[in-house]
Amino acid sequence: MQSMNNKLLKLSDEQLLKNIKNADKISSAEASILVERYMNSVRLKALSTAKRCPSADFDDLYSDGLMGLLKAIRYYEDGKGATFATFTSLCVTNSMKTCVTKSVKASPLSKEEDFDFGTLQDNSASAEDIIIDKEQNGELHERLSKILTNREMSVLSMYLRHYSYQQIAEELGINEKSVDNALQRAKSKIKHSLGK
Repeated sequence: MQSMNNKLLKLSDEQLLKNIKNADKISSAEASILVERYMNSVRLKALSTAKRCPSADFDDLYSDGLMGLLKAIRYYEDGKGATFATFTSLCVTNSMKTCVTKSVKASPLSKEEDFDFGTLQDNSASAEDIIIDKEQNGELHERLSKILTNREMSVLSMYLRHYSYQQIAEELGINEKSVDNALQRAKSKIKHSLGK
């Protein structure tokens, strides 16, 4: 049994989740390992949130966060555009937001309008948004690849990932003037394809 747990500990999150999904019944060993891996980050997020919202009880935040983690284990689907870690963070954050909302409304010492929910705001996209963005990005990439040359696509892609002209030139083995020319052509073609 100990050697089996040691083997499981070496598996990635996604591999453990695959084992859980393929099992006829929930495998407590794999789920326990995932809970142990993420329990500390849930605790830290609960501590941080409790400090920012005194009316929210740490224990409530922590237990709601753990419920979010269990939901993530249950509902995560590989290949949908987000890693398990990202999906877990979203589920845990959403569970804690609900807890904070309830605690602020229930506290006689605070008013909901006095609490800055922006401090809890998670600007991460929802799992659904991530999937939609990935599909839209795939469609956009396909459309761009029809109007841009390979070099223009490479330059544009690197430029959008905040590479400098010098970095792009070094990566592609061209000079900076060629980088600028490719980028200007790409922008022009994109504007033209949009009818601008």
